[in-house]
Amino acid sequence: MFTATSMGSSLPLPHPRDFVGDWVVFDATRFCGIHLWVEDMPEANGFRLTIDPHVAACNFAMDAVAWRPAPDGISLLDKDGTTLVFFSQEGDGYRSEIASDNGMRLCRKTGGQ
Repeated sequence: MFTATSMGSSLPLPHPRDFVGDWVVFDATRFCGIHLWVEDMPEANGFRLTIDPHVAACNFAMDAVAWRPAPDGISLLDKDGTTLVFFSQEGDGYRSEIASDNGMRLCRKTGGQ
């Protein structure tokens, strides 16, 4: 008799605190500074996201008001909790190939940006 045991493996869900801080969403021609918080937004089923208020910090319309971590990336959400864009983890940042024609990236803002 032959028996096989399969052990499932899954990626762990990162803790939201690991993402708190300033980030930049950008593609080849556009960018927007955002801040990720751990403040619950139950209506959006995620955590609060704010757009950088400085005039030159965002040059495209960003409708996201919340975010949510995933085992393999980060979702940006609208006020109703609908995913606007999902960024898959890639190296030290995140990438979405379907968010724009040239692909879009999400990276932590560094002091020089």
